[in-house]
Amino acid sequence: HGYFRLRLDGFYRAHLGTDVQADGRSTGSSAFAAPLSNNLVNKSRGEDWIAGANMRFRYAPTIHVSPSLSVTAEFDVLDNLMLGSTPDFDPDRPDASIAALSRSQQPTSGNTFSGKDAVAVKQAYATWSPFHPKDARGFLLEFSGGRMARHWGLGIVENDGQDLDADFGTYVDRVNLLTRLWGVYVELGYGWVATGPSSATSVQPFAEPYDLTNQDDVTDIALAIFQAPRTEAERRERFNRLVVRNKPAIDWGVYLVYRSQKMDIVDTPDGSWYPDAWGKYDTLALEKRDAWMLTPDLWLKLEWKPSSAEHVRIELEAAGVFGRLDRVPRYAWSKTAQAWQRDGEAPLDIMAFGLALEGEYTRGAISTGLHAGLASGTDTPYFGYRDQSNFLFDKRVKSLKSFYFNPDYKVDELLFRHGIGTVTDAFYIKPFVQYDLFEGDRDALAGRLELMYARALKTEATPGNDPNLGLEIDVKLFYEEKGVFFAGFDWGILTPFDGMNVTADYGCAPDS
Repeated sequence: HGYFRLRLDGFYRAHLGTDVQADGRSTGSSAFAAPLSNNLVNKSRGEDWIAGANMRFRYAPTIHVSPSLSVTAEFDVLDNLMLGSTPDFDPDRPDASIAALSRSQQPTSGNTFSGKDAVAVKQAYATWSPFHPKDARGFLLEFSGGRMARHWGLGIVENDGQDLDADFGTYVDRVNLLTRLWGVYVELGYGWVATGPSSATSVQPFAEPYDLTNQDDVTDIALAIFQAPRTEAERRERFNRLVVRNKPAIDWGVYLVYRSQKMDIVDTPDGSWYPDAWGKYDTLALEKRDAWMLTPDLWLKLEWKPSSAEHVRIELEAAGVFGRLDRVPRYAWSKTAQAWQRDGEAPLDIMAFGLALEGEYTRGAISTGLHAGLASGTDTPYFGYRDQSNFLFDKRVKSLKSFYFNPDYKVDELLFRHGIGTVTDAFYIKPFVQYDLFEGDRDALAGRLELMYARALKTEATPGNDPNLGLEIDVKLFYEEKGVFFAGFDWGILTPFDGMNVTADYGCAPDS
């Protein structure tokens, strides 16, 4: 399993032309950085077009040790490698001392590939199924453990990043117990979110590492109760219900994650504690964090095929994040030192929510529908996703109400994907229509038109102090042979509204 992906991108004014210089750095209302020619040093305006290409080879094998035992892994080779980003030159080489004389591309390494490895291991976990009946209702029992991708519902919270255009993915270190009773699944998991400093050191790289303390660990407990086809027998039963008997089918699920942390590591003089924390053993100090978060998530899906040419799908996911961080370090900008310095601590309450709705009706070659979504926001400056933190560096923030969609749940091509980074502090409405020249399930030659309007919920968080964010039109043309080949062309144009403009003091640090 896996794929090879090659993407060619071109952006015209994706930085929106709102880039400004404040407090000795460049900023702007778009998370897409302005061209380098606009920075503090060059200060030459006029470059609007940015283009390039990137690639990824994903290999995702499953090793079947026995009928009940398997091992699954996922390797990304040259993950999002920009073509042309590792030219073979060096100032000390007489034959190729500058990039213009490069004759080849260097093999990727941490030094040439933005600090990343040429091969990234995303998943590795084992699954043992001592009870795995062939029917769709019998008792099922399954254990799994390791590092694994997680997906729930539409993917606005946990998204496994398996879509061809995905870049992120939710990967968790967890052990799970899954069972099925009377067609309903129950899953219980325990996860290690963060373990803090360990005994690992570069001096002894082969020794088995151990945690230096459990008091700073961030752990979670997850419970899922759901009904959806997972096994081959369940998928056959679903096909019979939808296609043969033309009856509607409902899938549903409730997901609950509780996360906690008692202590945390205090800032160290060099600003880091990982790796080689063992060498800093006597400089590592613990401080109370007393953090907890509860994330409930509800998912519903309705499918119906009234006839052989019709298909109806309505799917909803609604989630919230509730919790409290009793002691959060805060920082203030020092004009004297021209740097951020720690300035005490303060509690932070968390109360955020979001939902996404997808409705689609297909009749023959034509599909039409409506996608909509909403994510709460914090009523202080900045979206707080890819612009600036809105609580570590602003003591005025007493509660965090921002909900962030998983960035692999893509709703557009420009505004949320590149301009903000994800859906947060906003609602959007997106009607669409699609025409497929082929009506079969195995291949498609189709065109799709989408129109999206987005508006902020908290005006104070927008760069322009205005709720209207923008109107976007996206056009997609693609050919797909299911499971074999995909080629597509996506074009989008965004009309940004006043919410994506900048105010006179945008990007300026608050006074200390």
